[in-house]
Amino acid sequence: MCAILGLALILFFVFAQSDKLSESIGLKKGKFNETLFATVKEPAAKSVKTDSVENEKKPGKAEMDTTAKTILFIGDSMVECLFPRMSAYAKKNGHKFYAVIWYSATTEIYGTRTTLKEYIDKFKPNYILFSLGGNELFIRDIKENRQKYVDEIIRQMGDIPYIWIGPPNWKDDTGINEMIESSVPEGCYYKSYTPDQHYDRKKDGAHPNAPSSMLWMDRIAKWIMTKSAHRIRLDAPPAGEKGRPDELELLQPVSR
Repeated sequence: MCAILGLALILFFVFAQSDKLSESIGLKKGKFNETLFATVKEPAAKSVKTDSVENEKKPGKAEMDTTAKTILFIGDSMVECLFPRMSAYAKKNGHKFYAVIWYSATTEIYGTRTTLKEYIDKFKPNYILFSLGGNELFIRDIKENRQKYVDEIIRQMGDIPYIWIGPPNWKDDTGINEMIESSVPEGCYYKSYTPDQHYDRKKDGAHPNAPSSMLWMDRIAKWIMTKSAHRIRLDAPPAGEKGRPDELELLQPVSR
């Protein structure tokens, strides 16, 4: 019996491996041998997206930091236009907020003094808003005359996340916007002078009036939340709402 079964099994395998023999006796070849002797294929390697290529986090694409911040808003007199609305944003989103206005300040004034660093040491911010440039719109050879001061300002801010807010030009400048924007990392400069931004001015013709200043701050806050390199929570307070900083300091113009 064992011999008969063994012979039958041998004949089965012979038929399975021989196309001509199977056809000659009218048998249709099955797929048993294809299954039994098939070559095992290695599964195709899945493509893995790495942070250094497809998932690279570029400036402006970083996830929003939703933690409460200590914000220092410092610069020239344009801070006076913006801080009332920014105070409302800070209160709405649980941030501590300090403001320093240095009237008639320039990059040269900030860049030749340690005032910025002193206020950083005093308030210990972990986020800085810096508004400067409006008093230097028409400086000739701006890069040769002011670049070193911009570099020093950036050095004093160190590793603290910051947004430099450009001036709301009333006329074309001689290069202050381009110089600052090219000096800071991508996503750290808010250009206030663009064709899609309109400002109604105070009597001096330079500073935006209160309603325009509030809209200006609203645009800045939205940009920080959605496009900047340092996104923090700045959900909008009710339209028209203003506030006051936790502390406000006013610095008089430097005597020349």
